[in-house]
Amino acid sequence: MCTKDKAWQTQALTDKYLDGVRGAIPLASEQLDIMLTAISMNGKVDNFLDLGCGSGILSAAILDRFPDAVGTLVDFSEPMLNAAQDHLSGYNKHLQLYKADLASASWLDLVRDRAPFDVIVSGYAIHHLTDNRKRELYEEIHGHLTVGGIFINVEHVSSSTPWVESLFERTFVDGLHSRERNKGGSRTREALAKEYYHREDKKENILASVENQCQWLGEIGYEDVDCYFKILELAVFGGRKKTAN
Repeated sequence: MCTKDKAWQTQALTDKYLDGVRGAIPLASEQLDIMLTAISMNGKVDNFLDLGCGSGILSAAILDRFPDAVGTLVDFSEPMLNAAQDHLSGYNKHLQLYKADLASASWLDLVRDRAPFDVIVSGYAIHHLTDNRKRELYEEIHGHLTVGGIFINVEHVSSSTPWVESLFERTFVDGLHSRERNKGGSRTREALAKEYYHREDKKENILASVENQCQWLGEIGYEDVDCYFKILELAVFGGRKKTAN
């Protein structure tokens, strides 16, 4: 996330996202499973970085699998960092949290002494950056991976056509409605749809296709680049830092 995303610096939007929207993400557990499988295949994790960490969901998954790993978490939202600290309280001795903006390279100054990293992950954060900045960030990430280290991005990407975008939005609203019913709530699907389509943070999205982003990774020098999992506008993609020239 970046400083122009003022909405994400508010406690109200953070609470709404954590309480409702996150729980409606289609196949969220499968996305984490793919991320963890790729990380585990790549080897032992001693040191990882979570960019745009939010409430620490990705970090928690990594620490559950690799409890001795040391984590560095970065986000520009104070409410999100507070949520991450609470969520990961059992792992505090392994973690360092930093408030920083991914919209510029200044975040590197905070984490440089903790690099290089075996694993760098990001979840639903980089799509707030311009495409030029996305690519720059992927280059910065590549430069801070260990040789053979892996980068995984769990991300919101663009649809190929307006029809597919509408399919994604309908699917997401269905998920919101299902979560509302499971929680015993009374809001109708129509009310949830209206709220979703007019949500405060929608204007902050700058979506890029997963195909373009994988191409950038390959051009930067990552290997084994691919989209490892995708459902409509939700994708898990990444690559590894080459072990030899």
